[in-house]
Amino acid sequence: MLNEALQNNGTSPVYTPSDFEAFKNGTDPYLHPNVNWYNTALKETAPISSYNLNVKGGGETARYFVGLGYFNQQGLFESSDENSYDTNFDLKRYLITSKLDVDVTEDFKLQLSLFGRIEDGLQPGAGAENILSSIYTTPNNAYPVLNPNDSYGGNVSFTNNILSQTVNSGYIKDSKKDAIATLDLNYDLHNFVEGLSVKALSSISTQNRSATIRSKQGLVYQYQPAQDEDEVDSYTPFGNLNSQSNNFVSVATSRYWYGQLALNYETNFGNHFLEGKLLGDQYVISLNYDLPQRPADLAANVKYNYAGKYFAEAAVNRAYYNRYRPGKQWGTFYAFGAGWDMAQEGFLNQVTWVDQLKLRAVYGKTGSGIDNSGYYLWRQSYFESPVTNIYLQGYSDALGNGVYENSPLANPNITWEKGHKLNVGVDISLFSNHLNFTADYYYDKYYDLLQVRGKSIALIGFAYPPENIGENLFKGIETSLTYQNNVGDFNYFVTANWSQNSSEVLFMDEQFKPQEYNKRTGQPVGTRFGLVADGFYNSPEEIAESPVIEGFEIQPGDIRYKDLNSDGVIDQFDQKPIANTKPLSFYGLTAGFNFKGFDFSILLQGVYNRNIYVADNVLQSGFQGIGQSYGQAYKPVINRWTPETAETATYPRLSAGGNTYNLNPNGWSTSFWVKSGDFVRIKNLSLGYTLPLNWTKGFLGSQIKIFANASNLFTGASYELVDPEVSNFTNYPIQRVVSGGLNLKF
Repeated sequence: MLNEALQNNGTSPVYTPSDFEAFKNGTDPYLHPNVNWYNTALKETAPISSYNLNVKGGGETARYFVGLGYFNQQGLFESSDENSYDTNFDLKRYLITSKLDVDVTEDFKLQLSLFGRIEDGLQPGAGAENILSSIYTTPNNAYPVLNPNDSYGGNVSFTNNILSQTVNSGYIKDSKKDAIATLDLNYDLHNFVEGLSVKALSSISTQNRSATIRSKQGLVYQYQPAQDEDEVDSYTPFGNLNSQSNNFVSVATSRYWYGQLALNYETNFGNHFLEGKLLGDQYVISLNYDLPQRPADLAANVKYNYAGKYFAEAAVNRAYYNRYRPGKQWGTFYAFGAGWDMAQEGFLNQVTWVDQLKLRAVYGKTGSGIDNSGYYLWRQSYFESPVTNIYLQGYSDALGNGVYENSPLANPNITWEKGHKLNVGVDISLFSNHLNFTADYYYDKYYDLLQVRGKSIALIGFAYPPENIGENLFKGIETSLTYQNNVGDFNYFVTANWSQNSSEVLFMDEQFKPQEYNKRTGQPVGTRFGLVADGFYNSPEEIAESPVIEGFEIQPGDIRYKDLNSDGVIDQFDQKPIANTKPLSFYGLTAGFNFKGFDFSILLQGVYNRNIYVADNVLQSGFQGIGQSYGQAYKPVINRWTPETAETATYPRLSAGGNTYNLNPNGWSTSFWVKSGDFVRIKNLSLGYTLPLNWTKGFLGSQIKIFANASNLFTGASYELVDPEVSNFTNYPIQRVVSGGLNLKF
């Protein structure tokens, strides 16, 4: 196939019949290697162990809980006993959780919670992502794993041996430390006003992430056997020889403080039930060395319930965010809702099989500011530059030095992103709550979304800031149906759920588009635009008579694109929605039972109307250029276009070094690489057995449970070349995990 690709490019083939024979027979493993890099660098399994110890106790006045946890997951990479340190992709996690509840008086309650976590991650010094990328890009015949003298194989194009990257590149140790402390105080003021209470809460947390980098790189050698008895074998070195580093990097430091003071009131008189709350809170969020974010709220909430039949609730929030300019820092948001349980009405009292028939609706105006507003974008910042004779917005002194504006320009009017949200739903319970059904319809219109204007031009030489101009609409349905019952001691349940989400870009500031199909406005949010593939060119005459993309030398076997506006040229005005245009739908099924100590559950998850885009230079191009050599090819290229397969081909002609025209001409997407992302996955499966108490009560009066669990046990996907949820091949893969364990309660 590489010979074919080279000939398609007008160059000579590189493999001869004797080469094919040597690869086939394995008679020359050093000059004609055939290495399975997946099996060489990766293990079949990665053991996981998890241990948890929970202790609780106390009396009427004080109660405590302490939990300890340890988790260890080994990586999928191979390692070497020659190292005095581990180089695998490991993760170790240590947890401690404690909680203390104290009744200081009959009316005054105190709760103190402490949480600590340490995570130590490890990966080879070359980096897990680089190794995975090398596995996918390196052809089986690139070089031998080891040469005859046990040196690492390689050459001018492949200067990093994959096994050397895995076991001989040192290591990188990632460390993450978290600590959270929360104090919760509750005082019942019923001695002053019946039903009145006050709550004060304060929480402080910190997270530190750091990395210790002790990586290194060794040379690789290209082996050349001696040609006669008077010569010796030669080993030509390639790459860089670096001694092991010893660097420490503070990746991130985060500190959070939260404080809340709330006044609660609840009462009932006859069939009337009333709850109310007044609340004030504030966050202080400090990330690295940035000035802290200080969002705050002043809120009120009231709930009303009449005889469990009629329900009403309203809330209002006055929100503050310090990263907006004065005058824009406060926003007012609100919500109100109502419900009616028809099953409690007199006209349904005789219908004994209806337990609940509740209609409900909620409407609210919401706002979002944190993480969307940037770092004080309303203030223009400046820098001083000694460079002369440059065109920048600013002021210059007599010597030509100047103070210039930083990019982007400031937006003094930046403010909250907002949304109008409507939700209507129904809750139904029938046959003594054996059958339960819930359905919701939501209609969420977001406005004042931060977006950069598409009609801005670069004339002034500055990037433009985001502005509150965007509008998007999201709407959808969520449903859930549960049936639960028992047959004697056999208790079982089945829950099915389905949801569908659709969206629309109501407004975005985009450049003028002459055709409706070019416009982003009116399309679903996240729609991918691109050229529409229309088969393959089968002859030079067909190419000469067809509209083409300028700047490319097109050959038979290349993808033909549609000229949607019939102007004789394929360009940006021939792009239309090609992916993510349908409402995204999710579904799932949870089922289980328990019977005389046995318990079982299963969780299935699936999605349809989902697209993935797979125009990847490695997985799709076939023989991507790497140095003076070529990369790996994959299964799709088997059914490539040739003059003999023109009628049945599902893949373009082969190209050596990659074919930009077929992959992403001028950086544009094409419908040819849009694949179905639909899948169904057995997400979890568990089985347990709790031994009878009369068997175990002599063992410290304990309860003993034996269990087994499986995650990601099976996946059925419409497109099987990549995992439907991890389509980026350099990411660590989703793993199938099968585990078993023991649970003891004393």
